[in-house]
Amino acid sequence: MVYGVQLNQGVGFLNNHGVKSMRKTGFVSFIVMAIVLLAACGEADDHDDHGTGSELNFDPLEVEIIAPEEADPNEEVTIQALVTQGEEKVNDADEVVFEIWQQGEKEDSEFIEAQLTDEEDGVYEIRYTFTAENIYHVQPHVTARGMHMMPTGEIKVGDAPDVHEDEEEHGHEADGHSHDLPDDLRVDWQAAEEVDSGEEAELTVFVDWQEEPLTEARVIYEVWQHGDEAHEWLETEEVEPGIYTSQYTFDNGGDYHVVVHIENDELHEHVSQLIHVIQAE
Repeated sequence: MVYGVQLNQGVGFLNNHGVKSMRKTGFVSFIVMAIVLLAACGEADDHDDHGTGSELNFDPLEVEIIAPEEADPNEEVTIQALVTQGEEKVNDADEVVFEIWQQGEKEDSEFIEAQLTDEEDGVYEIRYTFTAENIYHVQPHVTARGMHMMPTGEIKVGDAPDVHEDEEEHGHEADGHSHDLPDDLRVDWQAAEEVDSGEEAELTVFVDWQEEPLTEARVIYEVWQHGDEAHEWLETEEVEPGIYTSQYTFDNGGDYHVVVHIENDELHEHVSQLIHVIQAE
């Protein structure tokens, strides 16, 4: 009988203690679940803030240079780059840097970091003073949303010769060499200089750096018809060490400009090539 009483008391103690423990465990579990739910909601909101909750933008990045065609020596001018992706103005570019150099003096380029304007309408700008009467090349290097663009424009300062007159005077060498290239860099154009319109053409260059094929570089072709403001950008594939190729169909007859942009950790150069396209009958 004594053992029975003690057992009953023990059972009662355990039941009371067990109920309390279960209540405490249930309360703690409720708190943990609430914290998890709040964290999940916060994470979802954070993803929505980065565009997961809205339609993703798959349009290519576009950069338009906004600058005067002519300027006077020792006159400060505003040079801008309008960065867009489809209809969207890009205000979150990782980097916008203007490279400026005089005709024939690429090795003496200046690099100036641009700032987003107060209007935050996708426009990044610098102020620059041209000191010499010459043709200046202006090239914004824009890195944004995993893409990189680097269009080139020209500004005539003072009594410098016209841009196209200067190009005709110096010409384009058939093998793609440029007077502005470093001595250790050689770029050989291996594509035809005359093609038919409407047919896919293979554009190929061989790039040699310090007497070795330049491998794993980023090589991009910038293509436009002479007199046309619309430029197209073509990614290339390295099919063999130092050999970069891409395919392009020239729609119309006439002269086309192809600028080969070459980039890696050491280099940021470009070479111009002229292609004549025969209009298909």
